Amino acid sequence: MRFDYYDKYIASGHNDGTVRIYNLMTEKESFVINKDQDEPSPITNIKWRPPAAPSITKNVLISVNAKGALQHWHTTSGKLLHTIHSDFNQILGVDYKPDGCQFAAAGSDTVVRVYDEATRKLVSELKGSTSGKPGHSNRIFCCKFDKENENILLSGGWDHTIQIWDLREGGSIRSIYGPKICGESIDIREGYIVTGSYRKDNQVEIWKCDSGEYVGAVDWDADLPSENPCYVYSMQFRKGHGNILIAGGAGSNEVKLFDTYDFFTPIARIGEMSRACFTVDFSQSGDTFAISGGDGVVRVFTLNKEA
Repeated sequence: MRFDYYDKYIASGHNDGTVRIYNLMTEKESFVINKDQDEPSPITNIKWRPPAAPSITKNVLISVNAKGALQHWHTTSGKLLHTIHSDFNQILGVDYKPDGCQFAAAGSDTVVRVYDEATRKLVSELKGSTSGKPGHSNRIFCCKFDKENENILLSGGWDHTIQIWDLREGGSIRSIYGPKICGESIDIREGYIVTGSYRKDNQVEIWKCDSGEYVGAVDWDADLPSENPCYVYSMQFRKGHGNILIAGGAGSNEVKLFDTYDFFTPIARIGEMSRACFTVDFSQSGDTFAISGGDGVVRVFTLNKEA
């Protein structure tokens, strides 16, 4: 689930293979993409193309699914622009470079693939090698470009490692062992990586990007204790500000917000959800955020002025 770059629409990917786009002003469904399918496959991730991308076509997003299809859509017309098939691969993570010139995708075959946005051609495959070059050994759920260094790409998944890839070198320059990534739960800000893990404790942890040094774990229950452990699926810094971190998951079926300027102290909790929270996202302005998950409902919240 993702806000567009103008905070006009929010798009959500569904188990029936559709992408539904809602108008944030009217709170109504504006478009439904991919609704006429012979063999629907669950949408596993979506990303809007950055406005900086060198293309005259606007309102484009990528969707990826569990059958290995990566598809470019023109959202307002519902037209399918292009499809890349990754055979025998469930694509689970996708992200655009900040300038929109390239995008990366990764999934169950343990390879991170980087493509050129204009030609849709494969640029590089990031993976381990028999010579000992580090890479992933299990399915990848998240890939994330560093907005402050366009050559750095992070990825993580079930193998309990975060790989830090340098596109100039075509390989991993550093590995971090520990986090179990099961969704889009890696973010980076000012040289620090924050990860969200699917486990009952030390779910949210902080690392130094330049050295891989472990900084510490966030106390999930400080000031706002949960009745049950939360297994984190999705996590993100507040866009534009960075002063708030949001994370949500299963188990306790909740979402928490943390004050990053106050040692990541929990400042708000959204609980009593009937199903797990699979995805969270901040608007581009940082004034609102959305959460969604197993109950099929997209909930949008506004931060108070003190935030």
